[in-house]
Amino acid sequence: MATSRSPDPQAAGLAGAQVFSGRPDPTWPVDQATAGSLQDLWSRLEPWEGEIPAPPPLGYRGCFLRLADGREWQTYGGVVTLRQAGAVEFRRDRASAFEKQLLGTAPEGTLPDPA
Repeated sequence: MATSRSPDPQAAGLAGAQVFSGRPDPTWPVDQATAGSLQDLWSRLEPWEGEIPAPPPLGYRGCFLRLADGREWQTYGGVVTLRQAGAVEFRRDRASAFEKQLLGTAPEGTLPDPA
């Protein structure tokens, strides 16, 4: 299993999964079409109200998408967080569609096998 990928100059951004403690988490480049699809999905999610679920200290702690323009989405536990230009916005992802779609872009062998 690979833990990271070299930067791809054609990529729109970088995706990753937060799964390891003490070693680098796996990352992979994301193309423009995939980034656009995820942004479209984000725009259709409803706002989140309430406390944000806290990931465990070990094991899977969510995944992220960082675009070259500085925007970053993080998702865990049915909530997707967007950080951009000092602002933070939270959206509800009831079916974890954003998370599943993002993790589905990982090249084979990048993510550890589920336990």
